[in-house]
Amino acid sequence: MKISVDGSGEIIIKRKSRNNRTKPTSVQSQVTDRSSANNRLATLVFSKSTIDQMEIRAEGGFRPRMQDVETAYGMSGDENIDMLHKFTSNEVIHESTPSAIYTTTDKKIEYILGERGKTPKTVVDIHTHPAGITELSEEDRSTMGKITNVFREKLPGTKMLFGVHAISEEMALGKRVKPEASDNSIKWRSLTRVHEVAFYDEKSRPVDVVIREL
Repeated sequence: MKISVDGSGEIIIKRKSRNNRTKPTSVQSQVTDRSSANNRLATLVFSKSTIDQMEIRAEGGFRPRMQDVETAYGMSGDENIDMLHKFTSNEVIHESTPSAIYTTTDKKIEYILGERGKTPKTVVDIHTHPAGITELSEEDRSTMGKITNVFREKLPGTKMLFGVHAISEEMALGKRVKPEASDNSIKWRSLTRVHEVAFYDEKSRPVDVVIREL
């Protein structure tokens, strides 16, 4: 994957061709920087209803007889992550393909503030990997700090985090599996897809997550 940010805050995310990627029948987990418990960061708290919204957003790009495309969305909250931002405006997401997405950071911030009506304590910037895995490339690692700087300039005091939402290709209708949190990821199965979302800070360190009934 390759991500770049230009001077106006426009983000371009590109992934390698699927021929060079592992195609899982279930979403694979990325193990990153877990050598010491002292490196663990504060825990993100999600409700089951918020995870349902993540599923709907990620599967919303399905188009009959066409490849799934990447999408982006945001999440925000104070003590708990309680709001999902769809980023459906053309001003936020300019173009999306199965392996690339083009977004503008400044517009994401406007979208978040417009929906919440105030500055949240935490923002999570998430993009999807259709038929992919929740890994961070070197380009991801180097770019997340730049994206964080844009957010901090506009939203001083807000904690900026990142998520990679891997979603499998569509499968035969099957049994739903409820979300489970482990370390920095949440995994579940919808009726036709396997989902895994992994969370990181701007330095690519994993951020622990828990699911609570709020």
